[in-house]
Amino acid sequence: MWPIVRQARYLGRYRQIAHVFWQYGFGYLLDQLGLTTLLSLPRRIVRQPAPDPISGPERLRLALTDLGPTFVKLGQTLSTRPDLLPPGWIEELNKLQDTVPPFPAETAIATIEAELGHPIDTLFRCFEREPLAAASLGQVHGAELPDGTPVVVKVQRPDIQQLVVIDLAILTELATLAQHNTPFGEQYDLIELVWEFGVTLRAELDYRREGRNADRFRANFASNPHVCIPRVFWSHTSARVLTTERLFGIKITDIAAMDAAGMDRKRLARHSLELILQEIFVDGFFQGDPHPGNLFVLPGEVIGAVDFGQAISLDRETTGHLLLLLVALLERDADGALRALQRLGMLTQRELSPALRRDMRRFVDHIVGRSLAELSAREMGEELLALLQRHRLRLPAPLALLLKAIIMMEGIGVQIDPHLDVFGIARPYAMRALAELNGPEVQIQRTLRELEEMRGIVGAMPAQISTLLHRLNEGELRIQTRDLEARRTSAALAQTGTRIALGLIVLSATLALTGLALAAAIGGWEGWPLIIPATIALIALLSAGTALFISIVRGG
Repeated sequence: MWPIVRQARYLGRYRQIAHVFWQYGFGYLLDQLGLTTLLSLPRRIVRQPAPDPISGPERLRLALTDLGPTFVKLGQTLSTRPDLLPPGWIEELNKLQDTVPPFPAETAIATIEAELGHPIDTLFRCFEREPLAAASLGQVHGAELPDGTPVVVKVQRPDIQQLVVIDLAILTELATLAQHNTPFGEQYDLIELVWEFGVTLRAELDYRREGRNADRFRANFASNPHVCIPRVFWSHTSARVLTTERLFGIKITDIAAMDAAGMDRKRLARHSLELILQEIFVDGFFQGDPHPGNLFVLPGEVIGAVDFGQAISLDRETTGHLLLLLVALLERDADGALRALQRLGMLTQRELSPALRRDMRRFVDHIVGRSLAELSAREMGEELLALLQRHRLRLPAPLALLLKAIIMMEGIGVQIDPHLDVFGIARPYAMRALAELNGPEVQIQRTLRELEEMRGIVGAMPAQISTLLHRLNEGELRIQTRDLEARRTSAALAQTGTRIALGLIVLSATLALTGLALAAAIGGWEGWPLIIPATIALIALLSAGTALFISIVRGG
């Protein structure tokens, strides 16, 4: 029935999870999921404890904290999904970022020595036993390399790998139970959500991957003097230990310290916003968790960014659809906004109900007449999410992280400079990205991809015709010679011939246009005398072949 539960090593963890949820007032969920009989739990587990003065969201945060790193990370992930949970729950789960207790320094040192193969005194001139920060998967210590370079050393929690494997297996089964036994499961694909969470969590357990992400961000911002990404010291890095350059700066939320240091807050706010804009519209690679604890202010109004365990790639197609959504909203085009949501995978044609169209028009009308300076990414994002929730539309995980990153960076920027013109700063980035997405090079690549797909379809036709003739020759196909059947067959063949002919004509025209575009883009006007005759000949050849094919099919 449930193979994981039958194993004693998982049964103990199941019961521990059940007890914690009962303790914080969620015992009714165990009965709803059918776990009381399955786990042979006592009846007191499903009876609710006395009413607690703290709120449901706060009780959930405390329960996840007690259950350890995997569930803390789950709560952090849920805090990025405002399409799944109400704002009050999201706000409370956001507090999970900095509330994880540290583990002993002796354990951290033992992990470092085992991973890097040398005593701690050989690896570092000095090592700070008191951690600078503790997170769900690891904690960070200050240190100095033998040459005196200040660094931070991120060390993974002990036995975290085994615990994550067990917890993810249990979460997968809980999601399966909830999928079939709760109204929430009927609305969302919980199994898919847990699978995505597992993929992300397993990737974050390899600190070498985080190091590669940091190197990529550092290369992307190499020409940007307003952003600093710390260097990775690979000689002191492994799967469970990450050593990077230490940044000394002011926390980006410490406004008083910025003022005391004489920082230009207007420039600083602009630089913080431009960081996320470059990641989205220029690099297509953004930090998935840019919360204030990961951002520092360095001299010269430079933004220092750390912690790249979550990094998301955006392909050109997704970026293009996001731009189309933004343009549609700013141009009050409700239908265009819905088309963009379709292309982003948030809804299907079947879900385009009159009620959804009406709500989208209301949402767009709310933006009408307001200047860019008056618009807020948070306000627009929250209203759009409310619309998605009302109509039970899905929000892909990468887009949820992107939306949270944008809203968070806007919030940081506005906190530093309340008069920050968010959309005014974003406009040139968006326009430049839109121009690049519609440039000649991208259009040619897109056309060549479409031609390759069409070539595969056309290339398969001879084999299919050969198979048909072979089956006819072997007597596997029976042809009725009656007049009515003959007319039907002739009509069907004529229709097929017409479709194929049209396809060939479109193919020839596309090839011709591609040839002309290549000539203009690569060879300038000098390439036209060579391309035009070949293109005309190609069109003539395909057109002649098309006419001949139709003539044969129609018997003419």
